[in-house]
Amino acid sequence: MVDGSPLADGRRDAGIGRYVRELFDALEGQPGVTATLVQPWRPPHESLVARFLSAQPSLLAGAARLHPDVVHATDAAPVLGFPKARQVVTVHDVIPWARALTDKGSAKGSSVTGAYLRGQAHRIGLCARVIAVSQSVAADLTGVLGVDPDRVRVVPEGYGAAFTDVSDPGDVGVRVAAGIPPGRYVLWVGSLRAHDPRKALDTLLEAMAEPGLKATLVLVGAPGAESVRISALAAATGVKLALPGFVDDAALAALYRHAGAVVVPSLQEGFGLPVLEALACAAPVVATAVGNIPNLAGDAAALVPPGDAPALAAALRLMLTDRAHRQRLATRGPAIAANYSWRRTAELTAAVYREVV
Repeated sequence: MVDGSPLADGRRDAGIGRYVRELFDALEGQPGVTATLVQPWRPPHESLVARFLSAQPSLLAGAARLHPDVVHATDAAPVLGFPKARQVVTVHDVIPWARALTDKGSAKGSSVTGAYLRGQAHRIGLCARVIAVSQSVAADLTGVLGVDPDRVRVVPEGYGAAFTDVSDPGDVGVRVAAGIPPGRYVLWVGSLRAHDPRKALDTLLEAMAEPGLKATLVLVGAPGAESVRISALAAATGVKLALPGFVDDAALAALYRHAGAVVVPSLQEGFGLPVLEALACAAPVVATAVGNIPNLAGDAAALVPPGDAPALAAALRLMLTDRAHRQRLATRGPAIAANYSWRRTAELTAAVYREVV
């Protein structure tokens, strides 16, 4: 039984939602695996604790009805009341847990969210297997959460068939439909529903406001309070901004293929799915050297220190103005991306299920 609760809230339009959808679809046909997706009966409130609690009744009812050999918690939230010895849990990064454990004695650390995260850290460590989406997350699981390394398995994410370096006849129309003006543009992909300081969009806006960067910043993602905040900040700093909202895979691939640069300015990334998708599309990538990104991108991306707006601006300026530099990096991407696929993710995940059984 696969926990589909990330598809019932704001996570459905973020990387975790894509992970759940693509993994579940790819599990079909895996030898010896019959997967059932279970989602909450009603949409939850958009808070960490509320969405966890709202998912539990439907997950427990699903387990009682299906009698699964294994329950897979897809976003670091083991199911209450189901044996931990028959649970697999995926952890995408440990940043919220690291903060909760570090702030244990503070007002922040003693909050409901802090207590919830510390409790989940304990429950994660009791699960039969813990899937880390990268080696960097695996190291954090053992070093920060104290998970037994013998229980951890690294299963990377993948990318879909739409993400290739082959242009589609409809690519040109995508730019017009997205409201992107003529000229080079810098592309960022994620969710804009709520502010996430880890994504460092303020640093990105600061970099785009630097002299000499006369490109449009395109932020692709589901709109919300964060898109409103960023719009105001861009207007105040003179940054040209386009917000096409959430787009389908075909349109997103077209935007990757024609970007002057794809930027990932995050302070931390457990895997870096937009980096992988951009590499598959032979898009030039500028990213921060954090988490899994250096291991994922190798020499196919320009890497800068996190939180350094001048360095980010310099790397973007070079990418936009030096065609040879841009092409040299971009052409390396597809070969790196070829090592990843959602089918491979499903194969490795099914192997983890078999270990538990």
